[in-house]
Amino acid sequence: MDKIQTRMIDGPAALNGSDHTDNELAVIQKKMDELIKEINQFTYIITHDLQAPLRMVTGFLELLEKKYAGKLDAGAKQYIDYAMKGSLKMKELVFDLLDYSRLSSVTYEFGEADLNEVLNTANVKSIPGFDHKKIIITHDDLPIVWGSCKLLAQLFSELISNAIKFNNNATIEICIEVNRTDRGWKIAVIDNGIGIDPAYFDKIFQVFRKLHTDEAGYKGSGIGLAICKKIAELHNGTIEVLSQPGKGSTFTLFIPDKKL
Repeated sequence: MDKIQTRMIDGPAALNGSDHTDNELAVIQKKMDELIKEINQFTYIITHDLQAPLRMVTGFLELLEKKYAGKLDAGAKQYIDYAMKGSLKMKELVFDLLDYSRLSSVTYEFGEADLNEVLNTANVKSIPGFDHKKIIITHDDLPIVWGSCKLLAQLFSELISNAIKFNNNATIEICIEVNRTDRGWKIAVIDNGIGIDPAYFDKIFQVFRKLHTDEAGYKGSGIGLAICKKIAELHNGTIEVLSQPGKGSTFTLFIPDKKL
């Protein structure tokens, strides 16, 4: 089996090469962790509380459209349609951001996770477009790792969903390969999709960074890969991509061998 290239991500660059003592670094790191926790909790609360007014806006738009259906001209109907699409888009963004913030606000159960079983529970058949495309998914015998079955299933689902969405071939091929290292496991999800320009390798893991518009046929909030990155970090691991436009993509997840 060919080995898949990866690069490890170092710790916070702000602390590298400084003159701080170990105690000072520990204090700085503690403050950073507390600040990040506060930001995550704030984001979770805000996104949760936004749901109620958003539901109200959407509900009244639906009532307005229903009550005055026969009295509105084409222009008014178009305005309502624009407002409805905007509110539904906002709803999608809020829900996805809530999912992302929940990763840092909720405690997940960790234990021995058989990735073969995790993949089976990823429910890939519910992914939009699955029933309308010819999809071939193959995988190696996957290892048992220390992690959250729920989170790892979400990660697999996100990667497979992207492989299906960003693919214009008559037959979509997705292969999951495994390589053992001296420190853990590399699990690579390989597809034959449209590929990614190397200039965007780092950007695609940022929240709401989309390379393609909804109008181009690639709907979504642009948060899926940010969720994958967060899940990898919660497992003390990393995730990265190697790709070329028109030649598919390889997303490689590294998970340490033991509980840390």
